[in-house]
Formats: sequence, structure tokens, C-alpha cells
Amino acid sequence: MSGEVKLLLAGLLVVIGVLTVSLRLRSFTIVDQQGIAAGTWCYVRRLPWDGIHDIRTVTRPEPVVPRTVAYAYRSDGRRVLLSCMDDRELPVLDLEVAGLRSLLRERRPADWAPDPLAESRIARQTARAERSDRLFRWMSGWRAGVVVVVLTGIIGTLFLFAGS
Repeated sequence: MSGEVKLLLAGLLVVIGVLTVSLRLRSFTIVDQQGIAAGTWCYVRRLPWDGIHDIRTVTRPEPVVPRTVAYAYRSDGRRVLLSCMDDRELPVLDLEVAGLRSLLRERRPADWAPDPLAESRIARQTARAERSDRLFRWMSGWRAGVVVVVLTGIIGTLFLFAGS
């Protein structure tokens, strides 16, 4: 492989890294009269007040940062991550979530009634999420760095020897 191609590939990797970091910084949670909107640069999930069953915090496994995150649970059991509502961004996350729950009670229609099956659906969804967390937990902390370094080495070697 020629020097120009190697330089181009290195530059492309740097650009991808910078884009990944900058796009991660573009996550948000907005609360307004209609409900809650949470999203990133590529998607937005809008939840009307009457479509939210509950708002809860979840503590994740130890080596993960942020450790505690907030979710809005829909009546069908699915949860929506409230971006930027975590213990890294908000030191008093519990107070913020309590305020959001209070607002949820105020903004729901007067005739709103909780779905009797919502809690069982949420429990099933939580169990599925815990299983997937256990599956990928091995790759958290220092192991994630090792995996990235090994994969980068393998891909880099393939690019270097692909042209010979």
C-alpha cells in the first residue's frame, strides 16, 4: 500500500473518532407542555404525558459510567432512555427525577388510569435488559479497551497487507 493511502486511512480513522465523540455530545432530553422528547443526533422519541406510565432511575453494573440513568416507561413496558439525565450530568439525579414525576402527575389528563398490565410488562422488559447487560458486562471497563486495541490491530493489519 502506498504512503498516501495509509495517510488517507489514518485521517479517515481520526475523522470517524472525532465524529463519534461530537455526535455523542448531541444527546438531549426536553420537557414541555406536550410531554418529553429524548434523543440524539439521529433520532428523537417523543412521549406524550398520557403515554408515560412511570419515570424511574436504574443503577447499572459497577464499571459503567454513568452508573445511574433515568428511563421513562411506557404502558407497553418499553423504556426510553432520558438522555443527559444521569448521575454524571446531574449530581442530584434523584431530585430531578422526583420533580419530573411530580410534573408527570400534574400534566396527565384527569381521566388517566394506569394500565393494569403495565407493571408486569415493565418487569419482563427489565429482566430482558438485565440478561443483555450480563451478556455484555464482560466487555466493560478495561476489557473494552483491550477489545478495541485488538480489533484495531487486526483491522489495521488487514489494511496493510491487503495491497501486497
